[in-house]
Amino acid sequence: MAIFYLDTSALVKRYKTEEGSDIIDYLYDNLSKGHSLATSFLTVLEFVSAIRRLLKANRISHSDFETISSTFSQELEPFLIRSIEDKIVADALSKVVTHALKSADSIQLSTVVELREMMEEMGEKVVFVCDDEELMKAGGRENLEVINPREEEDKRKLKQMLR
Repeated sequence: MAIFYLDTSALVKRYKTEEGSDIIDYLYDNLSKGHSLATSFLTVLEFVSAIRRLLKANRISHSDFETISSTFSQELEPFLIRSIEDKIVADALSKVVTHALKSADSIQLSTVVELREMMEEMGEKVVFVCDDEELMKAGGRENLEVINPREEEDKRKLKQMLR
């Protein structure tokens, strides 16, 4: 069974229709017993910040903001939400140097790598679902299994994993 770790670029596709939204919806709607979802508290913060900025810029209504926030909050309940501890931040610093990532991306990468290490000990597989080119490449260099929700081959791979 697998734990699907979604970064912000993947998770936002659930709430904003764009290329790759179909496979994120498929993941949510077909998550079978034994599989689970995970993310970082950073993802939650980035998502709420993004929709709040949309409200501030009058790009969404207050009603839309409330609806999106409520739905997001409800759909987060089954997620394993990883905290941003000192170890993650320290490891993220080395990821910045190694992969030349933005600070937030290095925290995402450090979080999913730590989760993979923890889950390997328990025989669980972690799959990194991401739609950021630099972060996906860095994930590959960290030997993560990476799913790009915009790539047809990755969509097929994800559907196969969920069977």
